Amino acid sequence: MTDGGGDFAVRCPLCGGTGRHLLYARDRNRETSDERFSYARCRECATVFLQDPPADLARYYEGDYYGFDEDGEPSWKRDPERLRSAAYRARLLLDHVTAGPLIEIGSGTGAFAVAARDAGFQVEAIEMSERCCEYLDAQDGISATRSDRPLDVLPALPAASAVVLWHVLEHLPNPAEVLEAAARKLQAGGVLALAVPNPRSLQFRLLRARWAHLDAPRHLCLTPASALVEQGRRAGLERVGLTTSDPDGLACNRFGWINALQPRPANGAIPPLRGHVADGLGRLLGPLERSDERGAAVTLLLKASG
Repeated sequence: MTDGGGDFAVRCPLCGGTGRHLLYARDRNRETSDERFSYARCRECATVFLQDPPADLARYYEGDYYGFDEDGEPSWKRDPERLRSAAYRARLLLDHVTAGPLIEIGSGTGAFAVAARDAGFQVEAIEMSERCCEYLDAQDGISATRSDRPLDVLPALPAASAVVLWHVLEHLPNPAEVLEAAARKLQAGGVLALAVPNPRSLQFRLLRARWAHLDAPRHLCLTPASALVEQGRRAGLERVGLTTSDPDGLACNRFGWINALQPRPANGAIPPLRGHVADGLGRLLGPLERSDERGAAVTLLLKASG
């Protein structure tokens, strides 16, 4: 992979600043294409973004992307780590708001939506996968709208005590507009909660195009926490929480090291020896990853004035 110079005419999808070429990357995680994708870094807000997203982006999500087992049930139901993370996120929201209407953009197979419902929230889900929406609609207390354009759906939904995007913002071509629209849906004192890959992470600095959470070309933009906080401030929201060491962040750290040691991650499970090496690497570098917001993923809470 070659890093280089040169400003692009394309503008940063978050702040509109100009980008400078950063790296090329292939779809290492799923091998849906041999194409090289060009990423730039914004000179203003430091967001890393895909210069020219494919017109047929939906095909990069085909196959088993969402994770359903052979019995038709979501795989998170058998994953204690995913269950703990979803429950943690629901409790995190309850530290800042009373359970009420909640909008989740990009609900996937519903791990968090179910946890939020069980915590007392009334969940409205926006999800582009038809199969995921069918599963979500079959769950009591969850209503799902199928769409890959949340800006078209949000205006019709009632105001919410929380709007959440767990590892979704990086998939959207218009993150600034979505954040502004989400902020407008919040009740007084409501919370906008985000989890995103961290372009200032230790892993990205070391692994570059080999980093699992770059996930070309599905991840269109990787935005630093500071830029998201500034975007929230412009929308009238105040930062009330930021961490890279919550359960999701720690899981993303581990997955990033394991993925990096696989010659071809798309081929499946990592051999046990490489898994032990990855865990050892994670323990060695863990103190660095858990300090100064160097973890692989950021969880951010922004609150509307009450």
